[in-house]
Formats: sequence, structure tokens, C-alpha cells
Amino acid sequence: MTHAPLPRLRATLLAAGAALAFTAAASAEEHSTDHHSAVSEVIAEGLEHPWALAFLPDGRYLVTERNPGSIRIGDADGGLSEPIGNVPDIFRYEGPLERSQGGLFDIKLHPDFAENQQVYISFSAPTDRGAAPTISRARLVEDADDGTASFEDVETIFQMAEDGQDSAGAHFGGRMAIDPDDGSIYLTIGDRRDMSRSQDADDQAGAIIRVTSDGEAHSDNSVDGDGYIHSYGHRNSQGLAFDADGQLWANEHGQLGGDMIQRIEGGLNYGWPMLSAGPDYSGAPLGVGTEHEGMETAFHYFDETVAPSGMVFYSGDAFPEWEGDQLHGALYGESIVRVRTSDGEVDEEEWMFTGIGRVRDIQIADDGAVWIVTDAEDGQVIRISSGD
Repeated sequence: MTHAPLPRLRATLLAAGAALAFTAAASAEEHSTDHHSAVSEVIAEGLEHPWALAFLPDGRYLVTERNPGSIRIGDADGGLSEPIGNVPDIFRYEGPLERSQGGLFDIKLHPDFAENQQVYISFSAPTDRGAAPTISRARLVEDADDGTASFEDVETIFQMAEDGQDSAGAHFGGRMAIDPDDGSIYLTIGDRRDMSRSQDADDQAGAIIRVTSDGEAHSDNSVDGDGYIHSYGHRNSQGLAFDADGQLWANEHGQLGGDMIQRIEGGLNYGWPMLSAGPDYSGAPLGVGTEHEGMETAFHYFDETVAPSGMVFYSGDAFPEWEGDQLHGALYGESIVRVRTSDGEVDEEEWMFTGIGRVRDIQIADDGAVWIVTDAEDGQVIRISSGD
């Protein structure tokens, strides 16, 4: 077997998935927003509940599929590879689909990917006790002889503590962010559908985990004795991103309303379920309101149900008026929600591209185009470029 650099294998690898290729130009649609006009194009379709997108240095992308536990390589012309080999096994609750949120989640490139070809993958792993939110590190290898790709040197670098594992099929969290300063990895873990766990400072459920690039605990994580928990009191955060100043932010699901944006600081308790802007699913009151001593009040509560997932801070040439704005994927709202802040408050909140699909992840390409994946049985990769 011989190996070649990633760019040389583009045509060979994508030819292996030619049956899945999709012509983007046929699906272009024009949109108007408060500051820009835009054009959306379907780049690829036929993906089974795609969850995350990561751009490779040569302009191609990696896309994860939650339910089958697959990762593929795609390009801007609509090509999709066959699933990459040697992906870690996933846990999926075998019941009604709406109760089954486990599977393959996020993927991030190592900061030195160009040199080491390493990626980080988050997923729900099967364990003796049920399932565990997990991060694996692997090296992407493409074969010049047959045009296939696989992961090698796959290793688990973080797994939820054994005493917190169970067989619940929901609220895994699963979103990662990599600290631009030191390469630390942040991972959201949901409350596993047991809200009381979020207020246990020694329980990794309902928390944001912070580990080194090798998955080790940070000595300055002060919440729990093991040194993995960065913040707690979360319900189920599925958007996590750093702004241009290196500040970490998250979006988070409420229950019946109360979806929120959180400005994340280490060591703080974000209040769930004591703090809530919406009632329980039963309609009964939940918690004590939106403020309580010793708990961090959300930076912003959305007035309408968003079901947020995926989050980026926009930076690019395609939409200059959005520079620095937050873009949130809306699952329930089937939109992108743009949020502008200043002086600790929200100045603008705009729901854009309504009806585009259940937006699970958002990423920004080098040219400033906004790329999203839509969470569906026939999920899509969509590129949104300037129409100005």
C-alpha cells in the first residue's frame, strides 16, 4: 500500500462515491436578509442524519452521519466518498427514532492536521453500563492505490466516567470546540434526560468537559475532584464556539421554550433545572425562574423555540456586515438565527433562511461562505454564498 498527500487523491477518492454525487447548480435559491442577499445551493444529499462538518486544508470537507456512524469526504462539486473505514463503534438506542439521539456526533481537525492528519471524533460509545459520551483521536489516511480512506491509530482519549454511564438514549450533548490558544478540547455532555444530575458537581452529565489535546484532565478545572468538569448546570448544549477574543460560548436547549445562549466561564453553575425560562413538558412550572444566587443567568433567552444546534462566530469576506455575529442552527425553527451583541446585550436577532431544514451544524469556508448540514433521513450539505 502506498500513501499520498490528501490533495492528490481528490478525484480518485470521490469517484468511489460517484453514485452519491449531486449537481449543486440545479438547486440554487435566492434569499434576502437584513444586511445581505444570499444564494443557497445543495452541495450533497442522501446523508443519514448528518451531524457535523469540518473543512480539510485542500477545500474538501468531512461530514458525519449520526445514525449509521459514518464519516465521508465531500467536495464543493457535489462528490461524496464511500464511508471512511475504521470509525469507532457507536451506541444507538433501539427504539422510536425520536427517542434515539445517540450515534456519531462531531468531528474536529487537530490544530496541526496539515502535519499529522489527526482528527477528533465525538460519539456515544457502547459500554458495559450502556453508553458513554466519548472522544477518540485518529489519523486520516487515504490510499493512492484504490482511492479509499480509513482512520488509523484510533484511540479513546476521553470517556465519561463509568459511574455516570447509563443506557438512556437521549441528551448526549456531543459538540466539541478546540481552544485556539492551547489546543484544549471542550465537549458538551447533556443531562442524559435526568435533570437532577446537572446540579451534581461531581457528575459529568449536564456539564462541559475540558481536557488537554491528549484527553488528560486540566489541573485548573475546579468543579469536580477529577479535574474534567469546566462548568455544570447545563441541560443539553449542542452549539459551542470561541469568539475572536477567545471567549467560549454555548447555545442550549430549554424545555417548552427557554432556549438560550450562555457565555461560558470555568467553575460556574449555569443553573439547570433550577433556572429555566420555560415550563416542564407537562406544562407544570419548572425551577425558580431565570435568576438565583450562586447560579449564572443565561446571557440571552430566545423568545421563540429554536432547538439550537451548531454555532459559529462569522468572519469572512462574503457577508461583511455579519462580521463577529453569532450564527445558530435552528432545528425546530429550520433556520439560521443571527445574533449581534454589544456591551453585554443582544442588539439584533434575525431568523434567516427559514424553511431551509433542521440546521444541525454551521461552518464557515475560507471564502466566507456559510455551510450547513440538515438533520434528516435524507440530510443535505448546503452552501450559502453572497448574492450581493
